[in-house]
Amino acid sequence: MTDQYQPISKRTGAANNTMFGDTTITTFNLYNLFDADKEVQVKINGEWQRPLLPVQLAKLSLAIQFELRLPEIIAVQEVSSETVLQQLADRMNEATDTHYRAISPPTSDRRGIQIGFLYDQQRVELIQSYQLAGDNVDAAFGDKCPNPGREPLVGVFRIGNQELTIINNHFKSNHIPEEQTAQAKQLLKRNLALRAAQARVVRDFANRLLEVDSDVLIMVAGDLNTSKRDNSQTNVMDPVKILEGIEKEQPLTNLLPLKQDIFEYTYIWEGENEILDHMLVSPALLNKFSGVDGLHFNAAYPEEMGLDKETAVRSSDHDPLEARFQFKPHK
Repeated sequence: MTDQYQPISKRTGAANNTMFGDTTITTFNLYNLFDADKEVQVKINGEWQRPLLPVQLAKLSLAIQFELRLPEIIAVQEVSSETVLQQLADRMNEATDTHYRAISPPTSDRRGIQIGFLYDQQRVELIQSYQLAGDNVDAAFGDKCPNPGREPLVGVFRIGNQELTIINNHFKSNHIPEEQTAQAKQLLKRNLALRAAQARVVRDFANRLLEVDSDVLIMVAGDLNTSKRDNSQTNVMDPVKILEGIEKEQPLTNLLPLKQDIFEYTYIWEGENEILDHMLVSPALLNKFSGVDGLHFNAAYPEEMGLDKETAVRSSDHDPLEARFQFKPHK
C-alpha cells in the first residue's frame, strides 16, 4: 500500500531549488496520542470517541513518512508518554532507513499531556534535553500556576559541527465549554494572560542564551494556541509578539509570515482559518533559513477520515508546520 501512497501536501518552490535546504525541522501537534490505557477522546462526526491507538500510530507513521518526508527533527505536542512516542518512532524505523528516537518527559498538565522530540540519530545528535525550571516557570506552567500546563522542553542538537537549541512549547489552550457565556469570556481573558506569562518565560530564557552568545542558533517552536477568538492577534500582550521581542531585545523572527500568504493556516475553528503553530528563530538561525510551509493534509479534511488507517489524512486536527535550513555551505 505504501508503495502507491500519494502525498497531498504542497511546498513552496521546486525540490531542487535552494528553498529546500539540507535540514528540515517540523512542529506537529499529534492530537491526543495517548497510551491505550489512558482515557482520551477525539472529535469525530461531532461526537467524542476513543480512537484505537494502532490506528493513530498507523496514520501518524504515514504522515511522517510521506507528508513530512522524514524530517531530521520533529517537535511534537499532545502525547501521553515517551513510551507511546517511541512506539511511533519504532514504526517509522521499521518502515524506513531511519533511527528515530523519542524524548518526552512528564509535565504538570492535569490531563497528563506531554510534549517531546522525535529526532533521527543518524542525521543529528542530541547533546542534551531538559525542561525549563524555576519559580517563574512554576508560576506560568507548574505547581504555582492556577491552571498547570506543559513546561517548555529544550533540546540542544548538533547538526554537522553546529549546535541548535530548540525550545518546544504547548501553551495553554482556549478549549472551554459554552463560549458565549460571561464566565467563558472571563476564562478566555485569563487564558490569554496565562499564555502571555508563558511567552515571557520562554522569551527570558532565549534572552539569556543570546546574552551569552549573540550568534547562538535558537528556535522557539510549537503549539502556542494564539487564537483569533480572544482577539489576541491585535492585543499588545499577544504571546507571539512577546516572543518576537520588545524594546532592546534581539528579535526572534516568526517564519510563517515570511511566506506572505494571507490564506496560510495550521488549524480550523468553526470554519475560520487560524495559525496556532509557530516557529521563531534567532538572527543567526535566520541566516540559514531556506523556506517554510504549512503542510495541509489534516485541518481542512473531514473528521471521520481520522478512522481510516490507510491514509495520513486527518491524522491530527492540526497541520504541521515545516521549516527548512541550509546548515552546510553551498558548493
